[in-house]
Parts: sequence; C-alpha cells; structure tokens
Amino acid sequence: MTTKHLVLENTAYRLAVSVEADGVQLQLRDKAMDFDLAAGPVLYRAARVRAEGTLVVRRLEGAAVAAEGRTLRISGTLAGLRLEHTLHLPVEQGVLEERVVVHNPGSEVAKLEDFAVGLCRRLTDDVGGVLPELRDDRVVALPFRHSPTDPADFDLDFSFAQLLQRPGREHRVNQWPPTWLRYGQVPARHWAAEGWAWTRGDHTLACLKFNQEVMELCLLGIEAEADGVWLRLGGAGLCAGDPEALASLQPGQTLALGLTRYETVRGPYTAASYAFRAFLDQQGCRFPAGFNPPVHWNELYDNPEWNLASPGTPVAPRMTRPQTYTRLLLEEEARKAREYGCESLYLDPGWDTDFGTLQWGEQWLGPRRAFVEHIRREYGLGVSLHCPLAPWASSDGRGVNSWPREALQMGPDGKIQEGYLCLASQQYLDEAARRLLGHCDDGVVYLMFDGNWWNGGCWHPDHGHPVPCGREDHMRAQVELARRVHARHPQVIIEMHDMITAGSNRRYTPVYYKYGLPGSYDDNWGFELMWQPMEDILSGQARTLYYYNLGCNIPLYLHIDLRDDNIHCVVLWWYASTCRHLGIGGTHPNPAVAQAQRVAMAQYRQLARFFKEGEFYGMSEEIHVHVLPAEHALVVNLFNLSDQPRTVSGQIEVARLGLDPDRWYHPGKGCSFDRQAGCLRVSRHLPAWGAEVLEVRQGPA
Repeated sequence: MTTKHLVLENTAYRLAVSVEADGVQLQLRDKAMDFDLAAGPVLYRAARVRAEGTLVVRRLEGAAVAAEGRTLRISGTLAGLRLEHTLHLPVEQGVLEERVVVHNPGSEVAKLEDFAVGLCRRLTDDVGGVLPELRDDRVVALPFRHSPTDPADFDLDFSFAQLLQRPGREHRVNQWPPTWLRYGQVPARHWAAEGWAWTRGDHTLACLKFNQEVMELCLLGIEAEADGVWLRLGGAGLCAGDPEALASLQPGQTLALGLTRYETVRGPYTAASYAFRAFLDQQGCRFPAGFNPPVHWNELYDNPEWNLASPGTPVAPRMTRPQTYTRLLLEEEARKAREYGCESLYLDPGWDTDFGTLQWGEQWLGPRRAFVEHIRREYGLGVSLHCPLAPWASSDGRGVNSWPREALQMGPDGKIQEGYLCLASQQYLDEAARRLLGHCDDGVVYLMFDGNWWNGGCWHPDHGHPVPCGREDHMRAQVELARRVHARHPQVIIEMHDMITAGSNRRYTPVYYKYGLPGSYDDNWGFELMWQPMEDILSGQARTLYYYNLGCNIPLYLHIDLRDDNIHCVVLWWYASTCRHLGIGGTHPNPAVAQAQRVAMAQYRQLARFFKEGEFYGMSEEIHVHVLPAEHALVVNLFNLSDQPRTVSGQIEVARLGLDPDRWYHPGKGCSFDRQAGCLRVSRHLPAWGAEVLEVRQGPA
C-alpha cells in the first residue's frame, strides 16, 4: 500500500518514514543503544550537467512511501531521474538492508557532477557545538583504521568534534593522456571507505557497502544546513566520479546500486571489523577451504639484475638478462629457497624476453618446461612468475613491440598512441591469455598480475570494448584475463594488484572488488610493503595489514626482504602473521640473523595451516591470534613494537574465537586460560622490536 507514514521494525531497529511538506522524514531507532541513529530529512541531492547550466536539486519530487512485506520503498524524481530507495528489515536477522536504484527515463545521457542519498542525523547544537549525547562517540573506517597511504600519526578514527574540523577526502586518478599513473587525494564533503563503524558506549554500528557490479564506496558526509551540521550515513553517492555508470547514466538505463547493511554489534571497533569480515564471507569473499598457497622465495633481493642499491631501495632492472639473470644464478636461489623451507621459486622481472612481453627467456634459461621440471625435481619447488600487464609494459616501452599493433591505444582525437597498449582490447587479451596459458601448460603454479593500473582510457572502435573504455571496462578486462587462465588451469593462483593503482601502496578499489566471482583472482597484493619491511614496521605503516585481516578474509600476498630483519625475526613473523600467502627473499649479511630466520621458517612450516587457513583475531596491534576452531587450537603472535624492552599483555574471550569455553586448553609458556571467565590471557616480556610465537591446543576433557 502507499501512504504518507509507515513504521516497520525487527529485533534490532525501528524504522519510521513519512512524507512531509519539507521532504521525506526518517527515524531509525537502534534498540540495543536506545538511540536514534537517524532522525530528520533524508538527503536526496543531485547536480545534473545540462547545456544551459548545471541543475542542482536538493529534494525528491513527487515522493511516495509504500510498504511491501518487510520493505519500505521510497520513490520519486530527482533531477529528472526516477529514484527508488528501499529499506528492508528482515525478521530472521537483526540488520537493516538499504538499496538505491536510479533510472534515466529521458532520451539524453544524464551527466551527474554530484549525487547523494543518505540517512541524516543532526550533530551540532544552535551554536555549532557537538550535541552532548554524541561527544563520546567515534566513527572509524572499515577495514582500514590506518590505510596504506596515511601518515604514521594519522588514523581514520574520529570523534565527531574532529570530524567537524576535518574536510573529507576522495581519491583521484589521471584521465588522459595514458602516462605513468597520477594519483592523489583531494578535499571532499565526504569520507569514503568500504564501511564505517560508529562506536557508542558498549555497542558499535557497522555500516557496510557491497557492490560487485560497479565500484562503489560507503560515504560518510558532513552536511551544513541552516539549522546546524548534520551527519550523512549510508545510502549511495558519487565519489571522484565513481560509480562511472552513475556519473553518466545512458538513456533508458536503470542502475541498481550496491547493498548497504547496518548491523549493531556489542563491543568496540574490532567487533564491527569482524562483522564486516563475516558479511564479506557471506558474499563469497573468503579464502577457499584448504587454502594452501606455496611459500615463495623471491630471487629479486639477491639478484644483480635488480640489486644495484642498498637493501630496501626499489630500482629499475638493468635489462641485461643474459648476463645477470642466468640459470646458474636461479639454481643458487632455488637452493636458498629449499634451505628456508619455501615451496616455490618466484621469478621477478628477468625471466621474460623483455619487460612486459610475458614471453619466456629461453635464450638464457633454456626451454620453459624443462626448466620448470628441473626446479621441481632437483629442489622440490614450483615456479611462480611476475607478469607485468599492458600499462606497465607501455610505460617501460621496450616490450610493446612484441604485441599486436592492433592492441595499441587510440586517443580521443582518433590517433594511435604509439607505445601504449590497451589492456581491455581483445587483441591484447587474446595474445596475453595465449602466452600465460603456455606458462601454465608447462607447469607454472602462480601468476602475479602487476602494472595493471588505469591507463587513461581508449577510443579505439575495433577493440571490442565500449568507446571510450572506462575504468570499469579496464577492471573487467583484468578479471576476464584471469578467467581465461583459470578456465584451463583452475589450480593456478593468480594475484591481482589494485586494478586502478596497481604497483603503488595506494588502495583505490574496495578490498573485495571482483574477488569471489567465477574464475576471478585469488590473492590481493600487500600494498607494496616489500621494499623496506622493517621501516614499515618502525613507522607504523605495516599496521595496515593488521586492520585488513581484522576485516577481510581475502588472502593477502606479499614478499619481503629478509635483509631488513633483526635477530628476533620481527619482520619475518609480522608479515607471516598478516599475509596468508607469504613470500620471502634476500640473504641477511649477518649469519646469525640468517640462521635465526631459517629456524623461524622451520617453525612457520610446522604451524603453516594456522597462518594460511586460521581465523585471524586481534587482542591489539601487537597480539595476533590465528585459530583453527575445528581443532580447538590456536597460535598467538606477540610483537613489541617499540624501541624499549617491555611486557606485552592482552586477553580475549574464548567464545569470540569460535572456541568452546567449556573445554580445557593447554596454553604454552606465556599464556593462561581462565575457564571461569572464559578468557585467554597472554603476557610476555619481549626485547625491543621483538617477536614470539605461542601455541595453544585442546587438553584432555
């Protein structure tokens, strides 16, 4: 039925919506908090570009509210677009699910500079101060409380007073010409993340966004109105031109935007992180059962083809493959890999005839199949390959000539861009798939898709992609390439760098984007934290990996330079704890440290299933827990992330770990199990920048 006022509720929320003279009013009452998360007008705003000027609309025209079972449906017109905004309260779950659908009924493309739908709540009083009931609340980004590009002393963790003082930000990438990626952050009226946690007392609201069709983020905005400042949460909106389809809605097109889920959990920010992780698990964004990727030995760190500077300094390869990237050298690296307990020899640039060709360097390595079989037979290792895709091959330049000329990009002026390949062209995809499948046919076990950043677009009418080719088309092409490989070799692991920013430490796409789709990729990249892993720990930059694991079960892959480690193996253990797929390399100049690393790797191999398949929990940034619930067992990684010796302590409820608190557990040294309180407690005195690994298993009943 259609009416002006409707109320719907479930165990978690009470939702009241009405159509008033000044717009659609909405109240969202959180029953656990006994608090209004939203109360006031729903924000509907659009800025539509027209020949006569930009039309800015701030209300939903012809608004109507209808109830259909457990769903409230708000509909109307916004800047000439039909809009449907639904809010669903399932009986069986204590959550609220929100969706927005936009339709362009006109005969012209609807170009939007701004679009925003959101639930609103007033933040300030009449003189601009934060309302008393909100002064102790905080909002924190999910999953990245600390993101890969944040300064060491900055976290995406704000009180409302801090939020009012800080402008939002959004990411921007270059559009044209297709030069080396230009990327940055610019001020905006909102903050963008995969989700947000609103902590209030002993509860936290998790507001989560999920969309696998078009790239979309969860926006947290501040709206200045005549009666004060309001918080905007959930809904949908444009962020730096994404989703692209929303920014340019074709005639007759209907665009269903992603799901926003609201879920209130008991506990702090970490509880919301686990809720986000469980939500992604439900969407199929989780490592598969029995996940057992090979530990890599990366020959790069000891290889003179690259090693022209001090440890931790990335440099361009010398491109003297026949002299420096020899089979003899790689066999020496394979010997090291075996000594350190690795399972596959990872070949970085140098195995290919030239950078980005994806063609085997038979001249200096011999036939590919014979090489792969020899490494497996003599050293017990697989072979894994670094694979620079079209944009990086273009920026390097030399390997482009090995590709069909028909794969070159075309600019908006109709001219071929010499030296620049179009990743989304069928000509490139067909040949790249042929070359990659040849490697896998001969036994290669892993492919890294690197250098796949956004290339500015392509206007070639014969490439088989939309004209112009946009960011979404560019990303879909990368997934298509993975699917072609997996169709014949489903067991081959494919790592995918961020499909827009690629070989940088910046994350542009949501951490789950396109993962879990049929035939898609298997690993996310570890934010380029491979060059100075100790410095990234010292500076706090590596905290990114901790927060990723709290909120996401999609495997991270990273290889690290062991030459950067200390005697306590803090580098090795930190990245082993936070990367389900681990790679190592580099011979430490101190033999004592190198021996300690070999001992640590032997321990890692014994406990590998905890790190590859275990459920990750955090007592703190310094205490990580890896649980195998079916075996009633766990491993604890402790770190002293300071320059002074100190005791590192923490505790966590056993039930939170998915374990039965009524069982007996036999903790190792430094652990204790309080059965009455149902808590696992850990306390160890560690040296400066120290690390320790503890094991806890079920005891007799």
